[in-house]
Amino acid sequence: MDTESQLNIARTLLNELGNALADLINASPDIFEDPALKSRLADFQQAYQEATQRLANPSLCIATIGTTSSGKSTIVNALMGRRIAPIANTEMSAGVLTLRHSQARQLIIEKTPDAVWETGDWTDLGDEDFYNRIQVVMNGYHQARKKREYVAPQIKAYLPLFPACDRSISGLPEGIEIEFLDLPGLKSVQDRTNLAIIQQQVGKAFSLVALDYMQVDEEHRQKLLGELKKVVEYLQGRTDSMIFILNRVDNRGADDLPLETQLETLKEEIKQVLNLPALPDVIPFNARLLYYAQCAWGTGALNKPSNITPEVRSQFLKFMFLDCASVIKDKTSSDKDLRDWLRELEDSIDDGHPPDDYKMRRIMFYALKWSGGKELWNCLRVRIRESSSELVILPALLDTFNNFDALDKNLDILIETRKLDNQEKVKSTKEKIIKIRQDLKKNVNRIGKEFQKEVKVYIEALKTNDPTIRIKIKEDAEKKGRKGFSLIFNAVAEVEGDLTKSLISIVRDAFKNNQGVYELEDKLREVIPPPLAEDVAKAYSNVSSRMSQFSIESDFLFQKVRADDKKGELELEHNQKYFRLLYHTMRQAITARAEFTLQARAKQFEDAFQSLVDDQLKRLNICLSEQELSSINLEQAAINDLRKKLSENLPTLPEKLFELPITIDQVKIKVKEVTGKEDIDKPKTIVKDENYIEYYEEGSCFKEPKKRERIRQVTEVIMEKVTSDIIEEIEYIKLYLPSPELMAQQWSSGIEKGKDSLWDILCDWITTKLDNVSEIFEELVIDITNLAERALNEQLKIIESNFEDQKQSWDTFENQKNNVNEIRYKLEKYLRKN
Repeated sequence: MDTESQLNIARTLLNELGNALADLINASPDIFEDPALKSRLADFQQAYQEATQRLANPSLCIATIGTTSSGKSTIVNALMGRRIAPIANTEMSAGVLTLRHSQARQLIIEKTPDAVWETGDWTDLGDEDFYNRIQVVMNGYHQARKKREYVAPQIKAYLPLFPACDRSISGLPEGIEIEFLDLPGLKSVQDRTNLAIIQQQVGKAFSLVALDYMQVDEEHRQKLLGELKKVVEYLQGRTDSMIFILNRVDNRGADDLPLETQLETLKEEIKQVLNLPALPDVIPFNARLLYYAQCAWGTGALNKPSNITPEVRSQFLKFMFLDCASVIKDKTSSDKDLRDWLRELEDSIDDGHPPDDYKMRRIMFYALKWSGGKELWNCLRVRIRESSSELVILPALLDTFNNFDALDKNLDILIETRKLDNQEKVKSTKEKIIKIRQDLKKNVNRIGKEFQKEVKVYIEALKTNDPTIRIKIKEDAEKKGRKGFSLIFNAVAEVEGDLTKSLISIVRDAFKNNQGVYELEDKLREVIPPPLAEDVAKAYSNVSSRMSQFSIESDFLFQKVRADDKKGELELEHNQKYFRLLYHTMRQAITARAEFTLQARAKQFEDAFQSLVDDQLKRLNICLSEQELSSINLEQAAINDLRKKLSENLPTLPEKLFELPITIDQVKIKVKEVTGKEDIDKPKTIVKDENYIEYYEEGSCFKEPKKRERIRQVTEVIMEKVTSDIIEEIEYIKLYLPSPELMAQQWSSGIEKGKDSLWDILCDWITTKLDNVSEIFEELVIDITNLAERALNEQLKIIESNFEDQKQSWDTFENQKNNVNEIRYKLEKYLRKN
């Protein structure tokens, strides 16, 4: 069945539900005057009105997400047929840019806390005005966030969009509007507040995921897939409603692998990385070609006249022939006539003669074919037909169902009391209800304490570094059906791994490789907010520039100065201060990244908490069921009300969650040193006179050489001036600071120790939330038992006067209410089926 038919059936059944309930109220208005029923009826009516409006003006939301600078904004502009989303070589998108189809043109830049860009509401703007105003806001945000964090811009643009104007190409049914969400890449989203805003939008949308062709070769593909996994997980995109766009295939080199081979490899790897049940749709795309051609045609249907002026058409086609020349050449290489026609067309445009609509339609035919646009629209048509019920209709009705169920179960309580046919039964039931109220607080507190104790036991076990204990605890929790603990454990482990890989390693390697401060800051901006990235980079610069003053001893850097060198001592103090400042900024960065990573796993925490709530509800349910009130289903009414009231908030980490130990040691030492030279008188012996005798050896045939013998020596001692070393004992101050490797170890150690605090925070968060569940449950049970008691008091009067007449009236009311109920379930069953 097509989407329009599904939508019409949903509208009809919703209208039937509203009318049937209105008839029920009109037939028995007194029943709905009870305070509890009146409140629940008001909640239902509000949800019903909102659902009616949403089905009257349904909209399909398509979000563009993707890897860094993969051309998301160009893709959006190409699909909607206008130049509205700012395009830049670097990351430009900021916040959430919503582009919704409307014949009335309007731009709304919402007020956000402390916004330093212009906010307001403008109408009747031209495309250039839209583009410039949005670009100024996004530039303003990117510049402002270098100094501090801001809630990112929330921009809404209302104007005609191509897929809504030409429904034959989009497959969009009449009556369903369309909107695009142009979202920033993760590089521009590094704080939990903005991530949470984007997650709320993406969770309700159909997603187009942009990938860059230049990153799918063997060398870069694993990095690309790693980033893709982060994008999908962090933004919480729905993997069951995604189309992947391999953009910039015009950059394909002649010696690249065949495109079909690369696509098959990419599909298999995406399936594996994202754990998809089947191979995804991956469409090779040239966004720039389609963007220029589509903007040259405009947003009107292709079978109707274009409203684009000749000047604008010429401008976009000139860009197309210039920037896409290689694509056009490649695609026309085997068709000489087509190549010649396009050349003549280009010359004609240069001469100031843009093509008419007939020729422009032919250009659009080839642009759609060559760019991948035709394949993408075909794929989108199928997905819109398959997903419209789930993405457009069902979400509009979920609040209506929840509020109706709460009202319905409360009505059941009244109906059951009206079936009690004697005073003894009424009084007995009333006594049990009074006892429930009396015992409820005690039982709820008991169950809450038992559950809290169990939570703390699990958390304490998960804190340990003993893998055997952790495995045992996880297995025990899973046996009892408490998957919440495993989900929380996995999320915390992921936070720890992310901090080491994404932050600590970056700074450590910067020291090792003597990296420039700006290069480090650029890398840090990808994982922490810009102001923090700048602070860490500055602290790094101050430390790294001083390292040449230090010598190395084991894992430490050391520097020494004389104790009496005031200037040198001051330098030591500065060095120590800059090392401490680095640790301080790293602690801030680690905490900010941890909060961001926790927000990225928000879905895991929601699932974990819901698992724990379900477990607690089972125990609370037993608490009521033990009272033998099977004739009046109080627990079902309470639980339906409870599910409607519960809301979620992630824990906020304290500023000093991670204490980073820093090993700084300053000692005083004494060393004997030569400190100078001095002149002294030193005695010296000198020879004043010597006498010798010469003679020949006798007893030989020949005379031997003369022999000399000293027979007298006269010496004299004199005092001589000499220079001597001056040796003194000098006191030094020696400063030891951690080496880069030791810094990284200490930061990791701080994270490891901080994990215990993180577990404690999560434990407090869980127990506080579960306490809240108990409190709400207690309030609702008291509210419901008060309703039951009022009904029982009324039943005593009815039994005394006209029980049979009232019984018949209530039988009729029950039948009518059941008919309303059947419509409600018929509507949900129809939507789930489709």
